Amino acid sequence: MDSYNEILTRMQDRFTALAGYAPDDASDIGIRMKVLAGEIYSVSSAIDWLKMQTFAQSAQGDQLDLRAQERGLTRKQSFAASGQLAFQRSTPLWYDALVPAGTVCATAGDSPVRYVTTEAAILKSGGLSITVPAKAEQGGKSGNTQPGTVTVMVTPPAAIESVTNPAAFSGGEDSESDSELRARLMRSYASISNGTNAAFYREAALKYDGVYSVSVVPRENGAGTVSLYLGGRGAAPSAEVIGRVQSGLNLLREINVDVKVAAAQTVPVNIDVAVTPADAVAESDAQEACEQAVREYFDDLSVGEPVIVTALGVKIFETGKIKNYIFNTSVTADRKMSAGQLAVCGTVKVGYYAGVSQ
Repeated sequence: MDSYNEILTRMQDRFTALAGYAPDDASDIGIRMKVLAGEIYSVSSAIDWLKMQTFAQSAQGDQLDLRAQERGLTRKQSFAASGQLAFQRSTPLWYDALVPAGTVCATAGDSPVRYVTTEAAILKSGGLSITVPAKAEQGGKSGNTQPGTVTVMVTPPAAIESVTNPAAFSGGEDSESDSELRARLMRSYASISNGTNAAFYREAALKYDGVYSVSVVPRENGAGTVSLYLGGRGAAPSAEVIGRVQSGLNLLREINVDVKVAAAQTVPVNIDVAVTPADAVAESDAQEACEQAVREYFDDLSVGEPVIVTALGVKIFETGKIKNYIFNTSVTADRKMSAGQLAVCGTVKVGYYAGVSQ
């Protein structure tokens, strides 16, 4: 597309060629040319924008949503992380203590993340601890937190002294970005659903919030059977999500076809890596960036996708804060996953690597 100056210059050159003299910038014709050139440029910009929004490969925002709707796809909304909270006492009680549903707890620090219990529970007399299911108050990846980090009781239940999360909260997802929705849309064009093939079941399951990837195994239990294994971001979907997908597919399945929906089996992979910080980067910053890169790599894996050490190394280098790295011997080989398995991040240990001596 021509710029404003290119349009104006072409108009002025054409006028000079026809009139025999150049228009003065302060003259009536000169001012009119500038106004007209601006309007032409605005129209050209609008046309260029419209051309971009017409195609799935370049559409953005609301226009991409419209392109996705043409294929029966909608943008996924954020999904809250889930886990468990352990409410504790140092000494036993002689009576039962209630932990109500809706009890709010949070992480410590300047930007706390809040969690809400989803069920009521009772700490029996003589007991010291009770574990209660909970989920993040807001959807998004920020709710995925490590064990032992939820320690603040915002609405403390009576007689309860402390709280913690014995295991990590996981499964939280941000709303689908343009690039993620576009990739899903392009896959729908590459693998056309015909109402009976694997693409049909995969697309149907991926429409549900909380489902990031799907592995479809036709005839796993014999003729007329289809198995779907669902994965979230770095975790298996909750039983609630599995139930919604199962109910939805029961209405869509073919006659005499048995559809089984299950969460993928999570396979924790422990990572032990040593890094050399880039120039002018603190060792702690490099190690923190490395750990974040490792966790992001596993969050992006799909059900059945192998763990490729080289790809993980590329993710580490892309932080821009690491000059060199080395894995220990336990993670130097790729890890293959079956169709029903999802590789998830286990423990991450990041040390210092001095590099090769000169």
